[in-house]
Amino acid sequence: MNALRVMVITTVPQTLAAFFPRQLRSLAEAGFEVHAVSSPGPDLEQFQSIPGVTTHAIAMKRQPHLWHDSRSLLHLYRLIRRVRPQIVHAHTPKAGLLGMAAAKAAGVPVRLYTVHGLPLETRTGLWRRVLETAERTSAALSTQTYAISLSVQKRILEMNLCPASKLAVIGDGSCAGVDLQRFDAQTDCRALRAAFRQRLGLSGQALLLTFIGRLSRDKGVGVLAEAWAEIARQLPHAHLLLAGEADATDALPANLLDALRAHPRVHLPGTIVPEDVPTAYSASDIFVLPTFREGLSQVSLEAGAMGVPIVATQVTGMDAIEDGVTGLLVPPRDAASLAAAIVRLAHHPQLRDSLGAAAQKRVQLRYSAQRVNQLWMAEYRQLVSASLPGFEPAAAQVENRI
Repeated sequence: MNALRVMVITTVPQTLAAFFPRQLRSLAEAGFEVHAVSSPGPDLEQFQSIPGVTTHAIAMKRQPHLWHDSRSLLHLYRLIRRVRPQIVHAHTPKAGLLGMAAAKAAGVPVRLYTVHGLPLETRTGLWRRVLETAERTSAALSTQTYAISLSVQKRILEMNLCPASKLAVIGDGSCAGVDLQRFDAQTDCRALRAAFRQRLGLSGQALLLTFIGRLSRDKGVGVLAEAWAEIARQLPHAHLLLAGEADATDALPANLLDALRAHPRVHLPGTIVPEDVPTAYSASDIFVLPTFREGLSQVSLEAGAMGVPIVATQVTGMDAIEDGVTGLLVPPRDAASLAAAIVRLAHHPQLRDSLGAAAQKRVQLRYSAQRVNQLWMAEYRQLVSASLPGFEPAAAQVENRI
């Protein structure tokens, strides 16, 4: 039998590091020959230590750039011709466009593109039309396109970006699921929780509201800042943690960030190291995500896995949250509704507990990394068997090793 060669492509290595370490390791352990491709950087280099995974650094820019994009396309084509994978699976818009074009030109039989979200939802004019064209082209060049969530699938069909006949969602969604061993609310982390809160200078009675992600317009940080004025007035024991770096490509007004930094109960530590992320969730009382768009919110899945109640916006990609059951959903760009929902949860600890428990159960049943990775592995084998009838992948014999 033959090793099935899979090439996974992302535009930037941070995406690989955020979503795919466990999945690529599982594929390699199951007998797949795995190739990880992204722009150069330490986040790509960490995959070199995984047996069975080969890394390839090819510079790609997120923003359109004719010369750089042409060069990246040529390098991808040459790499694919050399490796000769049976499957090329590209994630995120630029990697999707370049990866599908290179794979098509190189004659790869199974070309997969996963839509992680639709940035065009918050764009207008020429830029929106450019993004729509890119999505349609990537879908046309693929043999199968996947939406990361059911709500993204619905929007893709509404906008005619991909034919329904070649658009699918794996399971309940997600590209790699949540590592429930890492994000485990049952782990005795009271000491770590206390230490984390102590570093922020929180008293024992403090209520910690947490946001983790890019500090950008699209993530709704400006709306959260507006809501915070009312929250801080009504809840003098509340603190706000904004964990993440300012996004220069979707920048917030400088005076807004300055005002947040100046507030004595707002904490902006920058990006939290990966080892501290589960502890940050466990130290939190309410997780807040006032985003304008998502694909399938990974931070909401992680917070849910940790049993943290969530207040978020009712937008595309918020499939992880069932309003009133696993969290509270409010209209996007509505600071008053956001503040009211947070204040409501602050005054009702039993509601926080019930929402957190239901969120944890939902994530465990639908979005575990084990389940999602098994589904993707089965999908890979089925697609290769259908496209290459004479090919018998060795990985088919070791499905249960994930």
